[in-house]
Amino acid sequence: MNTNTNDKFDRHIKDISIEEFDHITDGVEDHVFSSRYLAGKEMIMNNASHKAKISKLGVKIAVAAAALVVAAPFAVNAATGGELFNRIWGNEGKENIESHVIFVNEVKTGRDGETYETHYEITYPAVEYVEADPELAERLIGNRMTTEPVSFTVGDNTFTIESVVHDGMSVIVSYSIENPNGVDCLSFSSLDNEAKGATDNPDSDTLFGFLEAHGKTWVDIERSTNTKVYCINYMIEEDGTYGPSLEDQLTMYAEQAIMSRRDLEKYLEENRDNLAPDGSDWDTLVKDEKELKIPVAAELDTKSFVNSSGDQIVVSPISMTFNPTSSVLTTDLEALGAPDCYDGNRWVTITYKDGSEYLVYNGTIDNRAYIRGNSEDHGYTVLFNRLVDTDNIAKITVHGIEFTPA
Repeated sequence: MNTNTNDKFDRHIKDISIEEFDHITDGVEDHVFSSRYLAGKEMIMNNASHKAKISKLGVKIAVAAAALVVAAPFAVNAATGGELFNRIWGNEGKENIESHVIFVNEVKTGRDGETYETHYEITYPAVEYVEADPELAERLIGNRMTTEPVSFTVGDNTFTIESVVHDGMSVIVSYSIENPNGVDCLSFSSLDNEAKGATDNPDSDTLFGFLEAHGKTWVDIERSTNTKVYCINYMIEEDGTYGPSLEDQLTMYAEQAIMSRRDLEKYLEENRDNLAPDGSDWDTLVKDEKELKIPVAAELDTKSFVNSSGDQIVVSPISMTFNPTSSVLTTDLEALGAPDCYDGNRWVTITYKDGSEYLVYNGTIDNRAYIRGNSEDHGYTVLFNRLVDTDNIAKITVHGIEFTPA
C-alpha cells in the first residue's frame, strides 16, 4: 500500500484493530490529490474526509459515447458459469479469512522534516464468504443490472465496464483495466482487499474513478494478471457534496498526465499562484482524458425496519443505511456494553424468518464489502459481502437492539 511520508501517526501504537486503524485521523494530514480529482477519488473509509490542498483546475474532457443495453443478467451469469454473481456476492476468487495480526515498522518524515520510526500492530478481523445463489439473485435483482460490456481507452489503458447495479444508497461496478505494457495505475494486495481496498498509484501517470459514487476497490487477484486487472467497486452514492448525484447514468473518467500523479501534484502546488483561473493550463498537463456515461437500470427495491424509538434502517439486497435519530439508541448501546457508541452501532446481525442469520459485523468478524460512516449521528451505509433476501428478513439487530419491519 502506498504511504505518505508527510503523515504523522503516534510513534508507538501498541495494538489496534483494522477498524480503529482506518479511523486514525487526529493530527494526520491526509494524502490527497487536488479537488479536481476529489469527486472520483476513494474516500478514506469510515468517517474521514479529504482536505483539498491545491487549486482546482478547469475540466475539459473528451466524452466517450456509450449506449449500454440492460441485458438479462442471468443469461450473462449462466454464460460465465455463475461467476458474475459469485464474484460480486459470493466466494469466487475469495477465501474465508481467520483473524490475524500484522506488525508494521515504518520510517516516516514529520512536518518538521525529521524522520522517526513508528511501530504498531494491526488486528484484521475474520471474514466469511458464502456461495451466491443464482435463483435468489434472479428474484431479488431481476433485470435491474446493466451487464452489456463497453470499453474506452486512455493512453495505453483500456477500461471495460462489465456490470452495474445500484439501490439508491450504493453502487456496485465490476470492470477490468488492460494495458499491454502492464497495469500500474492501481496499488493493491490481499491485505488491501481486507482493508480499504486498492489505491491510486501516485507514481503512475493515469488516474481514474467514478463521479457519482466512491468507495472501495476490490481487486480479483486470482483472476488478474500483470497486463489485465479485474476490479469490483463497492461504492456509496454521492449526495452532491463531493460529486454529482447518481440519476440515470454513472460516469467513469480516466486521465493520463504528462508526468506521474505525484509529480503533477507537486507541480500544481508549486505553481498554484501562476495557474490560469479558467483552467486552460490543464491542456498542457494532460495527454488524454475521457469520461464514459454508463446508463444504469432501475434501483433495487428497499425495505424499512424500525426499533421502538423510531430509528430506521433501510435495506436492499446489496446494502443498508442506518441513520439514528433518537438519543435512546446511544443510551441503550452504552447500557448494553458496546465498546464505544461509534463502533457499537455497527454490530449488525440479520435474522431470517427461518431462524438462520447473516452476521454482518461484531468486532471480530467483518462480513461487509464496504462501510462509510457519519460521525455526526453515528449513522452509516454498509454494503454486504453477500446478497440479502429482503423478502424473508424477520429482524435486524444492532448490538442487541432489534429492528422489525416497518
